[in-house]
Amino acid sequence: MFQRLSEKLGGIAERLRGAARVSEADLDATLREMRLALLEADVALPVARHLMAEARQRAMGAEVAKSLNPGQVIVKILHDVLADVLGGQRRDLDISRIPSVILLCGLQGAGKTTTAGKLAKLLAGQGRKVALTSVDATRPAAREQLQVLAGQVDVPYVQGEGTTAAAMALSALNRARSEGHHVLILDTAGRQVVDDGLMAEIREVAEKIQASERLLVLDSMTGQTALTIAEQFHAAVDMSGCILTKTDADVRGGAALSVAHITGVPIRFVGTGEKIDAFETFDPQRFAGRILGQGDVVGLVEKVQAHVDQEQAERLAGKVRKGSFDLMDFADQLGQMQKMGGMGSMLKMLPGVKLPQEALAQMDDKPVKRMQAMVYSMTPRERLYPKLINGSRKKRIAAGSGTSIQELNQMLKQFAQMQKMMKRMKGDKGKRMMAQMAGKFGGFGGMGGMSKM
Repeated sequence: MFQRLSEKLGGIAERLRGAARVSEADLDATLREMRLALLEADVALPVARHLMAEARQRAMGAEVAKSLNPGQVIVKILHDVLADVLGGQRRDLDISRIPSVILLCGLQGAGKTTTAGKLAKLLAGQGRKVALTSVDATRPAAREQLQVLAGQVDVPYVQGEGTTAAAMALSALNRARSEGHHVLILDTAGRQVVDDGLMAEIREVAEKIQASERLLVLDSMTGQTALTIAEQFHAAVDMSGCILTKTDADVRGGAALSVAHITGVPIRFVGTGEKIDAFETFDPQRFAGRILGQGDVVGLVEKVQAHVDQEQAERLAGKVRKGSFDLMDFADQLGQMQKMGGMGSMLKMLPGVKLPQEALAQMDDKPVKRMQAMVYSMTPRERLYPKLINGSRKKRIAAGSGTSIQELNQMLKQFAQMQKMMKRMKGDKGKRMMAQMAGKFGGFGGMGGMSKM
């Protein structure tokens, strides 16, 4: 999400940071360029106008010309204006009641059911006892799909009884209460289009169960249509927030900027991929930083904390200190990086990365998987002692992993260099070596050709 917008606004911000002086004419030219970038990103015209007017008003009032670093001042103003349009501050869920009910609604195809599973996994990971239920009686196999998702994220599915959606919801809530669940996530029925029947049903369910949160699930790929949908749902049911799905496929991001500002419905979460853990809390301040090319170090740290096994990390640190880093450790580290979304996803969150958005989007993690396959095709002894891998063994490993001997030789060479660095990482040399290793292996330099094979 925001790829196209981030590339253009990030470039503008970069030019401003290096500017020794910024005149009023320079500011107007910058704002015109930004306005064009916003409209190309499918941001609603009233929102683009508001952004530009607000940025200009704050810039003129801040006495930018008298500042020692006027470019940085303007970038800070742009960041604050973007953050305000995106919702201002991060808003956590109100789930203080036991049980708290989170009502999910939206049109068919927006991804409500999958989002219910993702949200359940996120909350369960925070130590809450979560249950899922569905009152969708219109879509074939809707309940079965949610039951499967519940099994995947290891939370119970609560079956509600009754002939109406409201009755099923109330029944499921009573069961969740008796079973001691902290949160009940309720998936409602959708329609191809917004109609009175859908709205009446959702309104009745929300009133019956007194939902703590009423979240609208929106497909970010629908662009400004998402704005119309949000306005209609919010008028019928007082929505407390929305969740944007399929943001990994939306390079424009106009829906996020438009929905929160025009409807006043804050974005609470974003779905960032098909995997069940491709889901994150929406923080306007941090997303504004991403748009302006400032990265999101806090988000990256949270991602590392969520996906890296602490015991495994400590075990690896011990091996590094002893100089016993082997191929299995190498494959495990590649796997950890994959869990965090791959190299491209991580680089996007680092400040100062100059790679074009197209290059980051096309960064292929298949070579990483191929490297893992090579290691997994080795015997335990070969992983410990790579020098044992002679010509015949290489043929067997290449055949078993679906790769070539040339690729295997390349991977072994890179591992040997990495292992050599690891052995030298002792004392104060460690920090310097880590910087060298990041430069050498950060993009899996030399492996780029592997993706073409």
